[in-house]
Amino acid sequence: MIKKNTRMFSIMLSALLIFSLLPLSAPDSSISAESNDEWKELQVENGDFENPPEAETDLPSWDYWTGGYKEGMAISEEIVYEGKQSLAVDNSGVVGLFSQAIDVTEGDAYRLTAQLYVEELEGNPGIWLRWLNDEGEIIQNSAKYFEDLTQGEWQEVAVQADAPPGATGVKVFIYQSSTSFMKGYYDSIQLWEDSSGISLDLPFDYGDPINHGPGALAAKTQGAAIGDGELYYATNGSPATFYAADSETGEMIFSEELPGSDVVWGMTVGSDGNVYFAGTYDGILYRYLVDEQRLEQVGKNPSDNWVWELEPTEDGKIYGATYPNAKVFEYDIETDTLTDLGSFHEEQLYARGLGVTEENLYVGIGTVASLVKMNRETGERSEIELPITGSNSSVSNIWEYDNNLFVAYGTSMLTLDATTGEVLNQMNWEDKNTFDGQISSPSPYDESIIYYIDKQSRELWTYDMDTHETAPVEPSIELPASPSKTMKWIKNENGEDVLAIVHQQIEYSVYNPQTNTIDISYPEVELQGLNIQSLEMGEDNNVYMGGYQGSFGVFDTSKEEYILNERDPHQIEGIGFLNGDVYLGTYGGAYIYKYDPELPYEYDGGGENNNPEMVYDIGVQQSRPFTFESGDDKLFVGTIPDYGQLGGALTIYDSKTDEWSSIRNIIENQSIIGLAYQDGTIFGGSSIGGGLGIDPTETEAKMFALDTASEEYEVFDLNVDGLKTPEMIGELSIGPDGNLWGVAWGMDDAGIANTVVFAMDPETREVIKSTEMYSGVHRASQWRPFFMRWDDQGLLYTTAARKLTVIDPETMASKQIIGDTVHLMDIDKEGNIYYASGENLYKLPVPLENAAITPENTTMLQGEESDLNLEVTLANGKTADSAGASIEWVNTNPDTAAIEDGILSAKNAGSTDIHAVVSYNGEEITTNSITITVEVSTASLSQQINELNEAGEIENSLAKQLTNRLRQAEHHYQKGQTKQAIKKLQDFRKHLAKSDAAEEIKTMLENNVDSIEESFSR
Repeated sequence: MIKKNTRMFSIMLSALLIFSLLPLSAPDSSISAESNDEWKELQVENGDFENPPEAETDLPSWDYWTGGYKEGMAISEEIVYEGKQSLAVDNSGVVGLFSQAIDVTEGDAYRLTAQLYVEELEGNPGIWLRWLNDEGEIIQNSAKYFEDLTQGEWQEVAVQADAPPGATGVKVFIYQSSTSFMKGYYDSIQLWEDSSGISLDLPFDYGDPINHGPGALAAKTQGAAIGDGELYYATNGSPATFYAADSETGEMIFSEELPGSDVVWGMTVGSDGNVYFAGTYDGILYRYLVDEQRLEQVGKNPSDNWVWELEPTEDGKIYGATYPNAKVFEYDIETDTLTDLGSFHEEQLYARGLGVTEENLYVGIGTVASLVKMNRETGERSEIELPITGSNSSVSNIWEYDNNLFVAYGTSMLTLDATTGEVLNQMNWEDKNTFDGQISSPSPYDESIIYYIDKQSRELWTYDMDTHETAPVEPSIELPASPSKTMKWIKNENGEDVLAIVHQQIEYSVYNPQTNTIDISYPEVELQGLNIQSLEMGEDNNVYMGGYQGSFGVFDTSKEEYILNERDPHQIEGIGFLNGDVYLGTYGGAYIYKYDPELPYEYDGGGENNNPEMVYDIGVQQSRPFTFESGDDKLFVGTIPDYGQLGGALTIYDSKTDEWSSIRNIIENQSIIGLAYQDGTIFGGSSIGGGLGIDPTETEAKMFALDTASEEYEVFDLNVDGLKTPEMIGELSIGPDGNLWGVAWGMDDAGIANTVVFAMDPETREVIKSTEMYSGVHRASQWRPFFMRWDDQGLLYTTAARKLTVIDPETMASKQIIGDTVHLMDIDKEGNIYYASGENLYKLPVPLENAAITPENTTMLQGEESDLNLEVTLANGKTADSAGASIEWVNTNPDTAAIEDGILSAKNAGSTDIHAVVSYNGEEITTNSITITVEVSTASLSQQINELNEAGEIENSLAKQLTNRLRQAEHHYQKGQTKQAIKKLQDFRKHLAKSDAAEEIKTMLENNVDSIEESFSR
């Protein structure tokens, strides 16, 4: 161990000589202004930690993060890289340390280097660049966690990123998370700036993002419980919300949002009558106190953050199954203590299902299935051999009734003799009749009978524990389409035992075996926004979206309003289009639904004649259809395999023959995440990742080209600068230049994460050009492709590295458009960008350039109509769709002319000045002003008088007198007898003056006859 060690001059000189030979564009070791002209060092205040502390806890020029502990870091002289001091880290919990702000320029590249010495380590330490706007607010983070660290020696760690849009400053953030514990030292923290990169100058700046609100609305629950006269459920959302409702009336009794949770799987009623539940992010066990109608936190469970299931016991315990270490915890209600029971399978991730009796605790394991039994008194554990043990599946529920052990894995179920382990019955998820995931406890009317819902027919069935035979209830009882989440026998108002069921979409069913009737009600619940899981611009220029864990939404970009927000189908992973139809690929079985946007939405499980209708089950162990492409009347779908599986599939639908086919493992053991079609060839790209719960076996993603006529294909490597080992290739797109474009992510030669956008010759498979982007940025999802979209000007828009970026395909110059992380985006026909952020749909608008009205005529005859021809031009030269605009017409003389929906109606003689104020894309613009003159003829005035007469505003006799005089005046005028004609107009005035017509009518008609006389006198 080196104490107070400094580097010798000879070492420094050697290092500088070596570094001077490195390429300027790829500084991977210690960088200095002397060794690299492109990089300029910026001052990190006390980045070498040499400033003397005034007290033992003092950290000069560094500040503790308010969200963590204010201990665990200190100035030290024990081990140093250079100088006399370093920063010692010895944390027992989450802690973060901020530097002072450093000025930056948006779009420039920044690289932070630090020296790190590790003595002891659990987890991964990290350093973030936290970008600030001009108000000092954090607008984006560039985080890097360091892996494969060597203990006992100094090593360089680095973070590199571009300053995002709006960034004017950055703070260095040294961070130890709640799962990272380190005893070590940081020293020599330096920040470098490179402003030499090729930056794209757009002809305009996009306007401020417009929030169109939640794009996917639903009320769905994964966890539910039934109490004494009350129902409990937590709706999926951002955040999730817990509800208590009256089981008789459905009226909401209580609700409260759960910050930090979007899904709750585990929920149960304890022996104390209170409700216990936990989510999938923070490991917190909640308790709803029924009598007090109050929610409280019991505490963070000691096992893991993701809780799959909770099960209660009669003796006051709550057990919880967790992920990702297959652990189980116990909560003792009486002593208020939480205990970690440890992992129930060291080689697996999921403790997925639970079952509990007075004697035993059963724990279901996945993604390689097994079932473990633990004696609750002795703690002794043993594995129960199942027919599915060792297979790629997860045991999701366990029940023991009358020595029958029911073991569920999804919607398949085994029945075992609990004593001997003999298999007594087996339901398979592919069977015509199988259950939907839940069973009841034994019937109070016949303890050998349990109930379940048939997954396919949605009918209520029985299972006889004496004979192990199943049968539908007769006459048939049909239940709601959404799966059951919990079942319980309760007493109804007549004291009868009835079976209560809460379904996933918050339906409540009550079955009475005595009368064989079913009552279905809908407890009160607010629809919530779900995180947007999929987003695509349709052929109709509408935005189609799916929500996480369910929901289907459509946004009309012309009217700027949602035209569809429905609860189904289930989680849509990808969306495609073919011949006017919309195809939705859903998670869990990789089902494909077809939706006709010209027909009304009608969904009842997705059966025949539904809209959307389930038209194909990809099967072949596939789970997530993330990418779609179409061409030559064919639809192409790329999928991710199921839990514990490797090997995606390419699925092809031929609309001419109405035939589907799938090719599994077109790239061996890899998923298909990118597709592009060109002239009879479908190109594909892969991800080395498979389903959850299994590690990749392949190290490099690949590409393929398939002849759609013969279905013969070739698999080939992507050889591109900046990626030594590509791990994701997708999306793919055929560019306006006819080349195959793609986004790839993986590791560069130095083992640093890198993203590359490339163009490939589709014939030779050679990369023509490429650009490296966002070095050091993690890929996020291993399945979701990086989007690629082209605008009419030929610019490429992409979510490469999950950052919304535009690229000039000629120069490869690029520009990050917004600082937020963006996974999903598309472009409408105007060039506006739509993207998802959480549950909200945002529009990044093209600014307004000009607005003009060009009427067909500026002089009109009374009674005529004319289109004002309002046209709004955007900064990209496109014409705005005014259907979604707010237009205020300003008309100085509405008595002369009226405006309705852009149509001008000439009413009375005179002139008026007209212009419009248009609000669109978050801006307001004023058109030119025009002057409209309205002239009156004897015919048009006669028509006006007749209309007044028909409306009862003047008497019939007066109308005849006035129209006669106008006819006579016109007769004389046509003969050239102007004086006689004017005399008849004077007679018109006399009749009008003597009448009892309203003064405003007299004034209007006198004005119009004056106009006629003026025209006669010209």
